[in-house]
Amino acid sequence: MHSSELRYCVEPTGGRWMVSFCHSPHGFFDRRVDAIRSALSDADRVERMGHKVTVVVARPADAPDLAQRVLRRPH
Repeated sequence: MHSSELRYCVEPTGGRWMVSFCHSPHGFFDRRVDAIRSALSDADRVERMGHKVTVVVARPADAPDLAQRVLRRPH
């Protein structure tokens, strides 16, 4: 089976939060937590298919001194 390293990104856009995958938007959310939950849920599904998945979460725009966060599922 072919396996890839895939990345989901959660980032602010126009007052909302966007989940992108393979450089394409895959959902817009009013709350950051909802976007994170969606990305993690789909990442779980894709990981069960044998892919390595990383979820990168940007910090809110009003917290520029904080770095982005990378979430990985423990193996």
